[in-house]
Amino acid sequence: MFVSLRMLTLPAERIGALHTVIVGLRAAVASLPGVIENLVTPVYHQATINAGHIVWRMVHESEAAANAAMLSPAWRGAVLPAIEGLEVTGAGYRMTRKSASTGGTGVWRALLFSCFPHADPALVRELEERTLLLAKYVPEIRAWGLNRAAWSEGRKPTHFIWEQEYDDVSGLTGPYMDTPVHWGIVDAYFDADCPEFIVDPHLVQVVAAIAEPVIR
Repeated sequence: MFVSLRMLTLPAERIGALHTVIVGLRAAVASLPGVIENLVTPVYHQATINAGHIVWRMVHESEAAANAAMLSPAWRGAVLPAIEGLEVTGAGYRMTRKSASTGGTGVWRALLFSCFPHADPALVRELEERTLLLAKYVPEIRAWGLNRAAWSEGRKPTHFIWEQEYDDVSGLTGPYMDTPVHWGIVDAYFDADCPEFIVDPHLVQVVAAIAEPVIR
């Protein structure tokens, strides 16, 4: 499966039109070919960083299918008008490393980040392996995915997308953030005071309420 994930930021003068934009985008996506799943919803009010106002996550059978959707007449005629004037931050990625959930309502979180171009590849691989320890030692994570971006758009490039699902946001803001695996191991790659520091400080953390599993 291939995911197209975008965060949309409305200009200040259009914040009042948030619901209208969401409804319009949902209708526009319905006309796109090859979209298996579609989530268009407001960004959750807690624990977000540079995430804007709307999260839009589409699932396609393949990267080719995602590209075909963006090249379709429906994209030009319906989607582009719906997002015109909005700032877009996003990434496309194959769901190759994941653990799916059969849970119901809850929250979904994604962290989009990049490593410095000069980062030692061995340290990058180490960061990936240690990030996955969080899925092992934080039982509140009911589903997860850690994948490399095939493409990205926005102010800065994205190299990795680290997704999780929780029963509620307290699983993220509490046990996830408080575990020694997070602050004692993984944080070092994000901390300029540590020798392992390889992650660009510009992060995008997006949280959204979900009515059904997103990571399948």
